Amino acid sequence: MMAATATARVRMRPRCAQALWRMPWLPVFLSLAAAAAAAAAAEQQVPLVLWSSDRDLWAPADTHEGRQLLQKQPISPVIHPPVSYNDTAPRILFWAQNFSVAYKDQWEDLTPLTFGVQELNLTGSFWNDSFARLSLTYERLFGTTVTFKFILANRLYPVSARHWFTMERLEVHSNGSVAYFNASQVTGPSIYSFHCEYVSSLSKKGSLLVARTQPSPWQMMLQDFQIQAFNVMGEQFSYASDCASFFSPGIWMGLLTSLFMLFIFTYGLHMILSLKTMDRFDDHKGPTISLTQIV
Repeated sequence: MMAATATARVRMRPRCAQALWRMPWLPVFLSLAAAAAAAAAAEQQVPLVLWSSDRDLWAPADTHEGRQLLQKQPISPVIHPPVSYNDTAPRILFWAQNFSVAYKDQWEDLTPLTFGVQELNLTGSFWNDSFARLSLTYERLFGTTVTFKFILANRLYPVSARHWFTMERLEVHSNGSVAYFNASQVTGPSIYSFHCEYVSSLSKKGSLLVARTQPSPWQMMLQDFQIQAFNVMGEQFSYASDCASFFSPGIWMGLLTSLFMLFIFTYGLHMILSLKTMDRFDDHKGPTISLTQIV
């Protein structure tokens, strides 16, 4: 009898394996697992970038062969220093990797005329504890003198019990006319600086600058923008409040995909645990067993 029982169990194992492979969810699970493995392998090829409020410490991380954990990264030279408005001490800091302006679809790069320039015209700049204005004047720009004014305000919000700053607007003065750009999304705690990859009036760059009059002949683009007008300590930015939200579209896609795969795994595990083997076997000396259904 023991031999018959062992033989029946051996026969049942191939049947269980065949039933497992016939399950419709198994190919989907295997394809998702392969896609996740491919995404993880591709992610390992993405170069890492280190960011610091100190411009001397901004450098791309080394991804060459031989890189080890906690290995000291080589420091790249400073691209250019930030614009600093001083009265008795540094009051306003402004930096951008690229500062470009367009008038009637004619673009001009103001980066080399703004950063690292000793004779930069800051006439009209002003600062106190609740209001700040950074004024940048350029002569012979588009055939005339153009002034850009960054207007920032610092207010106490009782709900959060702390001060927050907001860049209320960006003004462009030229030929006696003024163009206004709303920049209320440039905001953060007053003890921090503000950083954003793009602060631009272009829709494909996020449109953080919104012109009051549409269409506007002026277009602005500041790449890798950072500004601080309150609680400035020396010539370095404080910790940056970034415009990018924590839950980016990529993070949401990853979470939803993980939940979907977890559901498939749970369902598959439940199906496997629900499999039942025969608990009765034929006895060659007794009557034949008749089983109508196996659940």
